[in-house]
Amino acid sequence: MAKITGKAVGARIRTVRGVMTQEKFAKVIGVKKQNYISRYEKGRIPNPNILLKISEFGSVTIDWLLCGDKAK
Repeated sequence: MAKITGKAVGARIRTVRGVMTQEKFAKVIGVKKQNYISRYEKGRIPNPNILLKISEFGSVTIDWLLCGDKAK
């Protein structure tokens, strides 16, 4: 299993967000403030509930968000 780093998780969250603004993405996944998305993308790892919402939105696994691992 790959090592979990905040910057790598943030980059994958940014990939999931795509061209959507941070503000709109925050609303879509149920986060109150846009600056939380900014923090996640800069390296703060979201709580498990937010990770689940991001993975569902992006049709990716939580393993991929955290480690870059593909679904098995």
